[in-house]
Amino acid sequence: MKKPWFAPATFMIVFCCAYAVAFAANLPLFLYYPLHDDFSWGPRVVGGIGPAIAWYGLLADAFIVALAAALVFPDRAAQSVFRNYLWVFPCGTMLVCIFLLRQLFK
Repeated sequence: MKKPWFAPATFMIVFCCAYAVAFAANLPLFLYYPLHDDFSWGPRVVGGIGPAIAWYGLLADAFIVALAAALVFPDRAAQSVFRNYLWVFPCGTMLVCIFLLRQLFK
């Protein structure tokens, strides 16, 4: 049997954890300024060109880390340990993000 080259369960677990960490630390890979269609690498805010969107940079951070992990670690390990609890990671990530944004809900 041919060994799969990509581990989807590992990708999902690492993506959720990496996104929560990047969101908590506020470390996007880049910022996007839609008013001027401009990018700024890193969390450095450029003044005077409008509001920045950090979400795309946070997704890119999590994607790069999760892709590397999914290519290196086999899916068997994640499936055997977390088979019935894979749903916990996306739910936990959402709860972390809601907790970090709690001041917006007051």
